Amino acid sequence: MAAIPYVTMKSGAAMPQLAFGMYLIPRAETRAAVRNALAVGYRHFDSASFYDNEAEAGAELQAWLATGHVMSEIFVTTKVWTTDLGDPMAAKRSAEISIDELGLGYVHLLMVHWPMPGKHVAAYLALEELVRSGKAMALGVSNYTPQDYEELMRSATIPPQVNTFEVNPMLYRKEWIDYFQSRGITMQCYKPLQRGGDALKADVAASIAARLGKTTAQVCLRWAVQKELVVLVKSVKPERMVENASIFDFELTPEDVEAIDGLTTEEAIKTAAGHYDKRRTGTTAPWGDGQRPDRRSAI
Repeated sequence: MAAIPYVTMKSGAAMPQLAFGMYLIPRAETRAAVRNALAVGYRHFDSASFYDNEAEAGAELQAWLATGHVMSEIFVTTKVWTTDLGDPMAAKRSAEISIDELGLGYVHLLMVHWPMPGKHVAAYLALEELVRSGKAMALGVSNYTPQDYEELMRSATIPPQVNTFEVNPMLYRKEWIDYFQSRGITMQCYKPLQRGGDALKADVAASIAARLGKTTAQVCLRWAVQKELVVLVKSVKPERMVENASIFDFELTPEDVEAIDGLTTEEAIKTAAGHYDKRRTGTTAPWGDGQRPDRRSAI
């Protein structure tokens, strides 16, 4: 397996181009998943308050660091959920709880998880204080459209370094990616395989995979890498972790990339827009509809 390369953010800081995502990993399975990911070679870990497993992830990362490793070898992200975006101090409190649960002293990247209308700018400004205090090295945004970003930038004093939204062969919003990349924003993508959806069933990707001697999943992930995206992948199976990371020893041709680009439909873009409208107005968290509970210990 080729080493996972790094991308350089506008600030000059480096982040691994492949990240291990924590979403939908049960708390009881999180420590083993992180341990296995570290053993495979993952060094970028994408977490969030909404994932409800940061204490467990942090405990395993701390154990790894205790064996002689240092924080500069890893990159850790957390995010603030919509239930804590209604009040700027609640957003700051939520971020501080995540940082405390992870137990690493600081995070490399802190994000607003969804651009809640009328709330996200004030929340972001409150999170800027954590960069000034050294609890977060950089700020980012998640699921922001160009319009959300422009609204934010009328007030932000610490510009976001990263934006994350869903990108896969069935949902390729080229205009958005071009917009953010032209402004020096590092683009990350989640659901690069649609969690086992139609991207893995596409004949175009399957035929390319057969020609290259790779899996369809690897072709889809490689497509995103060649868009200069940071790719968030997730699996609790070590063999799948290896498969997902084995995408840096081959390249797609320009014709391959163009063919995969063509899989996105207008219907898919409309469906994604509906999901965006629903999520950013507020979604119940694992702890309910109110603010998150106080810091908890790992199980």
